Amino acid sequence: EDAITIEPMTEADLDEVLPIDLEAFHPNPNEQEAPRTLRERQLRDELVRPFGRLRVARDRASREIVGYVLFWHVTDEIHLLNVAVDRRKRRHGSGRALVNEVIAYARANAAVKILLEVRRSNEPAIRLYEGLGFETFNVRERYYFDGEDGIEMMLTLG
Repeated sequence: EDAITIEPMTEADLDEVLPIDLEAFHPNPNEQEAPRTLRERQLRDELVRPFGRLRVARDRASREIVGYVLFWHVTDEIHLLNVAVDRRKRRHGSGRALVNEVIAYARANAAVKILLEVRRSNEPAIRLYEGLGFETFNVRERYYFDGEDGIEMMLTLG
């Protein structure tokens, strides 16, 4: 975790972030657009969305991006949308550092809760979130395009 720095994502980071994003998230086969084109447009949209927040985790030595997080700040809530870490760099604390960055942002900006949903099969992410104090409050059956359930979790900030 101390081998990385976390900083705001810029448009210049997209070329490094896109492969991490595409590896981490299941593309919808019903989508008309190529996955890379679609995801690049979506991330560009998030960079200019007034309530969108993006951060990258960089290796302190190489300055290479190892992961990113996307969240929305809407009134007094934070909606954690994407956390992705390069497959080759997982299990070294980058995901935890990115989520901790969101929690710190939420506290600094007087948010009362952080909400997210995660695939039922994503056990490493669920363990990470639980370890940081998130609790499951709902299951959205067949939430994802492929029929997988979405687990809704929340961290209440006191």
